[in-house]
Amino acid sequence: MQLVPHPHAIEPSSLSDTATRTFIAKPKADTEKAEEKPWWDFAGHPASQAPVFDILQDDRIVEELNRKLDADEFPVIEIPSNVMKAMSILDKKDFEYPEITDLISRSPAMAGEFIKTFNSALYFRGETINDLKVGLPRLGKENIKAMLYMYSSRMNFSSNVLFNGLAKNIVEHCYAVALLANYIGQDYYANPEEAFIAGLLHDIGKLGVLKALTETYEMPEESDFEMSEDVFDHIFPLIHERAGEFLASHWKISESIKFAIKHHHDFNTMEEIDPDLEEYHLAALINLCDSMARILGYGRRISKMNIFDTDAARILSFEKDNSTEVFLRKIPEMLSVKTK
Repeated sequence: MQLVPHPHAIEPSSLSDTATRTFIAKPKADTEKAEEKPWWDFAGHPASQAPVFDILQDDRIVEELNRKLDADEFPVIEIPSNVMKAMSILDKKDFEYPEITDLISRSPAMAGEFIKTFNSALYFRGETINDLKVGLPRLGKENIKAMLYMYSSRMNFSSNVLFNGLAKNIVEHCYAVALLANYIGQDYYANPEEAFIAGLLHDIGKLGVLKALTETYEMPEESDFEMSEDVFDHIFPLIHERAGEFLASHWKISESIKFAIKHHHDFNTMEEIDPDLEEYHLAALINLCDSMARILGYGRRISKMNIFDTDAARILSFEKDNSTEVFLRKIPEMLSVKTK
């Protein structure tokens, strides 16, 4: 089945750059007063429209994806053989980091993702690391596994004209949320490393949904249209959490991280749950970091908000005071600096 432009869709060429970009531009500061506001007190991104295809507006698509999830027929994202070998090595109790160095280095693109992380502001220790043998132990095996899953998921769309850009932007958003979750988790969560993994995988279900679409429907070989996160979330507002939980179960991710993946949007509406549960706090942390990343331009548009007024901040006891504001002022630079 071919994708056909919706008759009321705006032509991509007529959209402004801001409207068509999936990776959000920084919000405009129209007045001196707006410029004085701290980044966490956000005025909101302007509303915009994007073209939609007829087939993607069909409610039966969501129904079919939910049916596949219920029947355990949802497609699993393929993991390349060299990544699977690295996973097997990491699962051994007595593994050695040099064992996986060679496997990762065989893919320059994959090695580049790790080197970028080694030299991010979160992990940077004053000296640039370009050697996998030096950098991999700094991350730890669980973080390495999560990055391998994410990299493999993105590579499924490297040649897809419709979803390649969206997949890249989803991964970039997840990477930002992971860095934020680790950074904030050092003060507000018991296990910052677990928070990094949960942040990295929290939207993995979006890539799973894209995978299911490519397997169920015939995609165009050429297209002027590129799916954005705004369009995606309008069409599939709730399903990516279920899809993410499905993939995390298949990959044998821990229960607390699976909980955060499934409930990072609805944790504050759950009934009869112990508010002291560790996984409940992890879901709140990922929700808070998701909002922060989107405010700072990593992810889809976000409406007006102050992060101190959110349910997530309340649950985490993330309170506004001088030390917290100093803590937050470091975040934009932390996300913008990828390498030294």
